[in-house]
Amino acid sequence: MTITDLLASKMAHKDRCYMTKIGEAVKDVVSMAAIDRRLVLGAMPSAEFLGEEADNVALCLLLENKSDDVLISIQHKLVEAYCWENDIPLLKVDSEDKVRHILASKGEQNNNEPDDLSCILVKNADKMSSSESMLADFFDYIMKNEIEPFPVITLPE
Repeated sequence: MTITDLLASKMAHKDRCYMTKIGEAVKDVVSMAAIDRRLVLGAMPSAEFLGEEADNVALCLLLENKSDDVLISIQHKLVEAYCWENDIPLLKVDSEDKVRHILASKGEQNNNEPDDLSCILVKNADKMSSSESMLADFFDYIMKNEIEPFPVITLPE
């Protein structure tokens, strides 16, 4: 193994550790927002809320779009574009099942839970938590460095 390989390996490990922390921060933010009832769940409700109260949105989470459903793809693109235009931090996450598990563990799961959790808006809190601040900083870093493709955050199990 060369020095270059060793340094690349250490950087990859450091990056994985950082992304693990970002995943934990997303879980924490969603958990706390669920407890505080600050979530808008689903692409259509999110689009409606953005049209009415975009200034009250702290974060938009989109699931990595693996669907062949054209309607969901279009909804995601519209929500994504609206967030970009209104400077709303937007992050992509990897798993609807993990999101459902997070919500269920915080008592959010009920008969009214939408089938579509492909988009989640987190409304502003009275005071920004350290996890929300970390996610805002992460989003700013992505934007300033023009990181492409947009990273997909792996949520913890």
